[in-house]
Amino acid sequence: MTQLDTNEQRAEESVVSVEKSAIKLSSETQLVQIKLRTTAENPVRATLTDPIPDTHAVKLDDGTAYTDGVLTFDQTVQPGEVRRIDYPLVGPTATSLSASTIESVTRVDSESPLSIAWTGNDGSTAMPAVAAENGETASLLAAPETAVNTADAMQGAAIGVILTTDNEDAVVRTVLRARRNGLQVFATTQGVEADAEALDLLETLGTPVLSPPSKWASQLELHRLLSRAARERGLSGIVLQTRDCPRIDYDRTATAFAVSDYEVIAIPELWNQSPENPSVVVGIPAYNAAESIATVVESAFPFAEDVLVVDDGSHDATADCAREAGATVVTHERNRGYGGALKTLFREADDLGAAHLVIIDADGQHDPGDIPALIETQCRDDADIVIGSRYVGERRTKIPVARSLGLAVINNLTNASMGKLRPSGFIRDTQSGYRAYSRAAIRSLATDSSIGNNMGASTDILYHAHRARLSVAEVPTTISYDVENASSQGSLSHGLDLIRNIFWTVEYGRPLLILGLPGAIMTLLGVAISVLLVVQYVETDTLAAIPLATSILFALGGLLVCVTSLMMHVLNGHPTLKGLRDEDNS
Repeated sequence: MTQLDTNEQRAEESVVSVEKSAIKLSSETQLVQIKLRTTAENPVRATLTDPIPDTHAVKLDDGTAYTDGVLTFDQTVQPGEVRRIDYPLVGPTATSLSASTIESVTRVDSESPLSIAWTGNDGSTAMPAVAAENGETASLLAAPETAVNTADAMQGAAIGVILTTDNEDAVVRTVLRARRNGLQVFATTQGVEADAEALDLLETLGTPVLSPPSKWASQLELHRLLSRAARERGLSGIVLQTRDCPRIDYDRTATAFAVSDYEVIAIPELWNQSPENPSVVVGIPAYNAAESIATVVESAFPFAEDVLVVDDGSHDATADCAREAGATVVTHERNRGYGGALKTLFREADDLGAAHLVIIDADGQHDPGDIPALIETQCRDDADIVIGSRYVGERRTKIPVARSLGLAVINNLTNASMGKLRPSGFIRDTQSGYRAYSRAAIRSLATDSSIGNNMGASTDILYHAHRARLSVAEVPTTISYDVENASSQGSLSHGLDLIRNIFWTVEYGRPLLILGLPGAIMTLLGVAISVLLVVQYVETDTLAAIPLATSILFALGGLLVCVTSLMMHVLNGHPTLKGLRDEDNS
């Protein structure tokens, strides 16, 4: 991606000059820029013709192409200003650009909008639409159905992009499409050298590039930088592009922007590529959540084709509120627990053929605005399960102390029970309910009856993923514990739940590892200390009775733990116990 200096032309007609140049975007695409200036003391209206040969085509976002003909521009030029017209040209980039010609210049008293006409050599005519002008220096060709409503909905907003060495072309495309929609763009960099050609190209396109806090600043830090720049300039909000910079679905993003506080993650067009089956389904387990469920459903809808709510035997109007908000509601006649609601969501999403299922809580603790980041990671890394984690990246979640201590214990136990003993392989947040599941994971989990009905289901799912060799990834997210309708469960109650989860991990996880290994260590230590004390008695004729008795009891206790773990291991594999467990979880 380099800027071309070839075929830069100047033509004089009366008091108006025209300069034509091109920027190479890819091997067959370039951005043509036509700049108009006047030396007159008053505004003038210039008519400019620009031939397009049959070897090239002006191709717009909707697929419309203009080739083998002439574009005619009527543009008002103010004294001392530069008016620029950009359009994408597809064809051999090595071919010299055709010359643009000033056909006429007339004096005018006021500003008039740019108009564009197309005349084909075959006699065809068209009036390509014009996007909103960006300041005083550029007007862009746009697709005939350029989203005027989108521009209105996001009036005064900006697009924020992060330039990396892997997404240069995608960033340029994002900048061009944003400007065609009349939106300002801010950029910053991650891992890019200061003299990179891409930075010069962004500057040429009129995009401010903000200096990052450091060369390898985190995505969260860079998003904060972009958001701060938009606030300082008095803009109404900012749409933050994801790392890969896919094409933005402006209609859906505008809907999400309308209900956001200030920032929103861009929703990509690729989510709409499967007309038969929904791409993204948001699932919400809900129990007595009438006060919050409508708000959660409405905030999730811009990011999903469908929102599924499982009313888990609520005693209030949860189901009615969810339906009124537009959700598809499945009702349990009795309360089956968090895990029971999750299993219903997996089955429903499987029946729908959803490509992605994202689970969020009904109390508003999870931010649906992070859904694009979860889905992008799932697609880019081919991850079957993506967890919105409180413990990766720059942590902003303020976790209550008691909950934090309990989570630390259960996180370590869960990882150990799956044989993840190296920190590099740890799942940092095993208890986060904010997760995205791929089609393969949905299909696999929908038929697993071993997933429990209680809060331990979060751990059950990770065990299932471990057994089925489903890949797991984590992305940073922030969970709000101070939302108005958050769970009222106290620290003591939550601690007891965590203890139950720990016992469940021991019982249904890997007892040989969780109990057997510590038991073996206890036995060896007890035996070793006992032997040392006996040797000391033989050599000195002095018996340390209490330490010796303690070490013997310690060894016997370790041996008992080893035997218990072996019995649990055998029982867990017994067909009768498996049948009872499956019946309990059904």
